[in-house]
Amino acid sequence: MMQLYMIFAALASAGRHQDQSVWKPDFAGCSSQQLLSVHSQLNTGTSSRAGAEGTLIPRRGSDDLSQGFSVCGGQNVSYFQKGMLEVANQSSSNLPAATPHRPDLLTVDLQRTQTSVDVVDDVIYYKSAYFGSLSVGTPAQNLTVVFDTGSGNLILPSTYCHSAVCKVHKRFRRSASSTAHDVDGNGRVVRPDDARDQLTISFGTGEVTGVFVEDNVCFGADAHSQSCVSMKFVAATEMSEDPFKDFTFDGVLGLGLPTLSHASGFSFLEAVSVLTKEKGSAFTKTFALFLASHEEETSKITFGGWDEQHLDDNEVRWNPVVEPEFGHWMLEIKSLRVDGQVLSFCEKGCKAVVDSGTSLLGVPSDIFPELYELLNHAASLEGECHSQSPHLEIELDGLTMTLDGEDFAHLEEHQSANVTQEWGSQRTNSQDQTRDDMTCSPMLMTIDLPEPIGPKLFILGEPVLRKYYTIYDAERQRIGLGLAQHAPKQARILGYESEEAWFDEAEKEAMLEEQKVVQKNQRIENGTAPDTEVEKKTVVNNKAKNSRLPFLAIAALLGLLLAASSYNGRPAAPTLDNKPCWI
Repeated sequence: MMQLYMIFAALASAGRHQDQSVWKPDFAGCSSQQLLSVHSQLNTGTSSRAGAEGTLIPRRGSDDLSQGFSVCGGQNVSYFQKGMLEVANQSSSNLPAATPHRPDLLTVDLQRTQTSVDVVDDVIYYKSAYFGSLSVGTPAQNLTVVFDTGSGNLILPSTYCHSAVCKVHKRFRRSASSTAHDVDGNGRVVRPDDARDQLTISFGTGEVTGVFVEDNVCFGADAHSQSCVSMKFVAATEMSEDPFKDFTFDGVLGLGLPTLSHASGFSFLEAVSVLTKEKGSAFTKTFALFLASHEEETSKITFGGWDEQHLDDNEVRWNPVVEPEFGHWMLEIKSLRVDGQVLSFCEKGCKAVVDSGTSLLGVPSDIFPELYELLNHAASLEGECHSQSPHLEIELDGLTMTLDGEDFAHLEEHQSANVTQEWGSQRTNSQDQTRDDMTCSPMLMTIDLPEPIGPKLFILGEPVLRKYYTIYDAERQRIGLGLAQHAPKQARILGYESEEAWFDEAEKEAMLEEQKVVQKNQRIENGTAPDTEVEKKTVVNNKAKNSRLPFLAIAALLGLLLAASSYNGRPAAPTLDNKPCWI
């Protein structure tokens, strides 16, 4: 019930007297819809009226608040004192289902892009990123940006940059925007003839240099539904070829904590909080990230809170951000295990950064060989990496994240060893269930950073973010995690939209063949058929009897075979000594 608890806190803040007296509303049995309704009434000063279940909802500032009241009925009393929430039952297992429409949320659809990095032993290695659309300036200039929790500034290629790297992207034209202002790093407006401040930012394998501009940044499908904020950003004058030339998106939208931004006014989370506050959100500096598991889903980033429909078991576990002064979404790892076996590397503690700009799991080089060996495993007989996989367990505060081969491994095919067994020897159970021509290799990369952030630092990239719905609360400096709710992938056979479509077409073909047989038999009986058809009458009749095959059974069997044989193993990226940009 963690999201409800935060709504409780918002209600307490809205209804508390100036003398900080205690009031004791009873929220037991409340649904999320009812609580949001109460929160809206308290913020708008609506008069007292009957609630959804006939209970009294006092208006804002009413003396009834100091006496306590029942909001939805029940016995579990929550109480507040000086804005701090104390709840008798801290379980989060009863989080209500999502409301059909959340006007307090701002959601942007994301696309996934993959770019090949290298080819080693005929295996193609990729880097990936999740990007969405925004518009900048007046009139609007549309660009695409990668949403990166590992950086803190909005960076856009501009027409100030004339290199081939910049020209492959859409560029922001400062002179074409009537609302743009040239500013210095401290936000001071720069006159046309004044010298400009410049900034160079490193991105793992590359860097960006640019000047500062302030303008309107908007989100939304069209001009009528857009939400806009004014913020400062970096207009790139130089961009390194590696890695920016190969990316299909244009710029970078940093979503790190405000301390990771260049200065006040450059943090997107600070800027977007104006929008989410106007929408009535109680979590103005909170966003959530959902990464799709297949092409039939849509990845989404949500600002102003989180969307419960993306949670599999309606449970969120919160972890405090450690060392927030560095600006990273960093957590404490209490223990690291593989199939229950504790790895000594983290016995004295490790840290992990949650990074949407990383495709793999980043691990320190000192533990890389051991972890790679423990997680590397043979594929199942069906050619997948899930059923026979070891389990990587990352213990956090109140939550143990469990990953298997479906999450962290990619499938590699190789020539079978074809080792001849000795006479009388027996195969082991694992040999009976796995293949010797396919291996599931863990998608790991090395990351080595010095103190104070390193050296025992892990990067939780795409494998974790796809399995777990992640919520980032900058105001309270915490991260919420819960198993992500993914829609089942629809089976497709030989390019058909569904199994039913394949069956319908197959049945039509069979009926046509049967009609041909009937027509031939009629010609034979009428004496109008050629001699060849008369001679083959017996054979034709036999075919007619067997032409109506059990297509549903065949379709189901073929679907299973195709699902097993067309597994798309996810390629890994090569091992690197430093965190690459969106790798």
